Amino acid sequence: MRNIKDLILIEARGKGSVNSATVAKICNVSRQAAHQHLRELVKSQKLLRIGKTRGSYYILFSKKEAKKISETDKKCKLKLKNKNLQEDHVYTKAVYAIPSIKKLQKNTQDIIRYAFTEMLNNAVEHSGSEFIDILLTISSDTASFNVIDRGIGIFKHIQKKFKLTDEYEALTEILKGKKTTMPSKHTGEGIFFTSKIADMFKIESSKIALLIDNKADDIFTEEIKHRKGTKVSFQINKKTKKDINTIFAQYTDSDYKFNKTKVTVKLYHKGVEYTSRSQARRLVMGLDKFKVVILDFNKVKTIGQGFADEIFRVFKMDIPEVRLEPINCCKAVEFMIRRAKNH
Repeated sequence: MRNIKDLILIEARGKGSVNSATVAKICNVSRQAAHQHLRELVKSQKLLRIGKTRGSYYILFSKKEAKKISETDKKCKLKLKNKNLQEDHVYTKAVYAIPSIKKLQKNTQDIIRYAFTEMLNNAVEHSGSEFIDILLTISSDTASFNVIDRGIGIFKHIQKKFKLTDEYEALTEILKGKKTTMPSKHTGEGIFFTSKIADMFKIESSKIALLIDNKADDIFTEEIKHRKGTKVSFQINKKTKKDINTIFAQYTDSDYKFNKTKVTVKLYHKGVEYTSRSQARRLVMGLDKFKVVILDFNKVKTIGQGFADEIFRVFKMDIPEVRLEPINCCKAVEFMIRRAKNH
């Protein structure tokens, strides 16, 4: 009579793979016992585990597959004391822990290095957190990292520094670019360009999560359980065609100055209608620093006369050198913009 491990290997050979549920069923054992048998077969190099989550499965062991997994499923997890930290040294340490980063195509390496060091530097210099947690992961398809601090929180920090109404206004200010609480040391460009070059970029702080999905070309916000400090998450496809210089070129002029930005109007404030002049004034705050401003009205169903007039007539009269480019306007929004311009 065959033992349980033999039955598992026969099943894996015949079906190509097995999981704990299948083992529990065909061997008439508990799920816990199935896991134990599978672990022992992995340890003895009879099986190879694919994946780390509940959806993981097991295949017959082969050196080729084992090498492939070892090169593409690596993590570097660091808990850093926020004292005299240098982000480039931390990145070098992470690369040493995951040598496969050096095997990625150059544009992907450049993107990861830029985004990682920029986001870590933000946490080091702005958060006031005693410790910072880093998780850098290289999987079969993607490269990703998290930077987590337990400081004041990015949205609250910006809100207090610039005396804004709430953290949603702070969120919008951050996305405009050139907004920094330390102008003597920073330009405020790090989050802007990192969010543009990512496939997925997420900031979680206080009760707000901001998700930028560049694959879907959309931005989302949602309420979350309160998070102390800030968690920044970044993800990019390992074989991305993106290039840092190309992204920079979209928002800089011939002198390489950051003079173009994009404002997503629906993020200006959560759950409001865009009707008042005071709302419009807050929306255009800081936009005089740019030469070109793209105003994205996607999913905005209507705007008020005062809101439109303040942006497209008053602001334009006061700062004529700034070119406003509204996009994704429905007919109602387009009508109000045209009316304000022709007033």
